[in-house]
Amino acid sequence: MEGLFYTSFSTTFGMVNMAWGPKGLIMITFPGPSQKTFTKGLEKRLGGSILKDDNSYKDIKKALKRYFEGERVLFKDVPLDLSASGGAFEQEVWQKIREIPYGRVRSYGWLARGIGRPRAARAVGRACGRNPLPPIIPCHRVVGARGELVGYSGQGGLKIKRRLLELEAVFICRDSL
Repeated sequence: MEGLFYTSFSTTFGMVNMAWGPKGLIMITFPGPSQKTFTKGLEKRLGGSILKDDNSYKDIKKALKRYFEGERVLFKDVPLDLSASGGAFEQEVWQKIREIPYGRVRSYGWLARGIGRPRAARAVGRACGRNPLPPIIPCHRVVGARGELVGYSGQGGLKIKRRLLELEAVFICRDSL
């Protein structure tokens, strides 16, 4: 992939690493690994060098900081480049996840039904685990069928998922699933 850039910045959730290319954001990690680990992994995965750029995507950087401070931020118009991150199924799941409103949760089964694959709840869970752009693709809003917190592949696991839901003041009730 040509023209890869990244920035790293501190938030109330820890260090955030953000990478993008010509078509949009490619990856966000938080609480992130070191810049060196992040860039090496990205270069290996995408097959190109990555350059530091703290001046581009400032609006998204500010929006992420505000989000992590508890402000309601909607990431609707953020340009995303998911071409190197997953196949058609994962991308369909990620697009459906973006429909989950701020402060709400949905189940893996709801997502599976929503993409027309009602028996694919486990595959939906795997797609959530491959999400390259949390919280812009808010996979933390996806919970088990009974409202239980299951699966969060980001660093910090379920503890981070719980913090994100608390940040959005989500109180899980079975009626919303």
